[in-house]
Amino acid sequence: MRPPPPRMESLKSRFRATILPYHAWKHFRTVLLRRTHPYGIVPDRPQRVIVEPTNACNLKCSYCGNKDMLRPWTYLKWELYEKLIGEMQALGVPRLTLHTIGEPTLHPQLPKMVALAKSAGFTVTLSTNGTLLTDERARALVEAGPDILSVSVDLADPEALKLVRPGIDPAEMLAGLGRLRRFRDESGPQSDSPWGVVRLPSLVATCVVTRYWNREEERRWFALYGPLIDDVFIHWPNSHAGYSKAEPHRRRSWLPARLKDWIYRRARYSCSYPWDALFLLSDGTMSVCRFDFDARVKIGRYPEQNLLELWHGQKMMSLRKAHMDFDFRDWSTCDDCNATWYENRHDHFRYTQQVKRRNAFVARRDMWLAPEPMAERRRKGVGTTASYAG
Repeated sequence: MRPPPPRMESLKSRFRATILPYHAWKHFRTVLLRRTHPYGIVPDRPQRVIVEPTNACNLKCSYCGNKDMLRPWTYLKWELYEKLIGEMQALGVPRLTLHTIGEPTLHPQLPKMVALAKSAGFTVTLSTNGTLLTDERARALVEAGPDILSVSVDLADPEALKLVRPGIDPAEMLAGLGRLRRFRDESGPQSDSPWGVVRLPSLVATCVVTRYWNREEERRWFALYGPLIDDVFIHWPNSHAGYSKAEPHRRRSWLPARLKDWIYRRARYSCSYPWDALFLLSDGTMSVCRFDFDARVKIGRYPEQNLLELWHGQKMMSLRKAHMDFDFRDWSTCDDCNATWYENRHDHFRYTQQVKRRNAFVARRDMWLAPEPMAERRRKGVGTTASYAG
């Protein structure tokens, strides 16, 4: 089959990057699909498991619901994690993410967790606020060899950053990112990748657009962080399933907030997580949501129920049915989550690319890859022995 012409692909891309029209189209497709598949098309197993090493955090970010969480701080037990890795390996689940609600570097065994998952053959990613990356911790994480390590860096202006993320030491965060890059370049494990043979981990900055973000801040941001990272992901915040009710950094709009919410809520799309991932919280609760600060989207407990029992269980099917019908009477946390009203990855992609272009930033390793980047690389005849500086 011939690929679509560039103009048609460009129009398709632009449509996907719209919010209300594209979400309305996805909503309509769900309505059609549920006629024949009332629970959606359910894979035989999860595509990934997202693990919360701890729900504790050392910051109180203005856009995050963690500071309003009622759930006590806990730390995932090693025995539970070890059992999970073995079961994932037996089922052939390919991906593991080591962050959810809290700051994962607060868990003393995080590098050991990464190393075990890598030895089991998983693609491993994690994210950190970057404030606790001492020489010892940064080196241990790099040597464990995660595939992608994201660091949250929202602003270059230290005073604005302190306002957005109370408790942060901007200088220490920057130093931590520098340590990761230095240790990665010196001694990170080598691996074949879509960019040739590289040292791991790939370092990605995630940047939340706040009210302090402007063109001058953009320039300062890329001048400060650009030399240390491989790529960047820029996105707008959402309400974190209602935990961040004030939404101090809400995306600007000419519509009044209540009217906009009313319109966009009715065009919402089905969340992808019930068909994609399981979220193991640090106390053993199994959830299906990245904003489940108080374990309200609970489908069971692990290891009392194994992964397949949880994946195909009654509560999971109830959650899928709710998202197919857009009827959340039994799942009120999902009803209040405006991520499915406003969040659009295509929109984030286009905006990120626009910002990178106007700041002359060229990604060293493009994190916006096809679902199967290595297969795509082989299809194009790209060799597997080329090296990559850094």
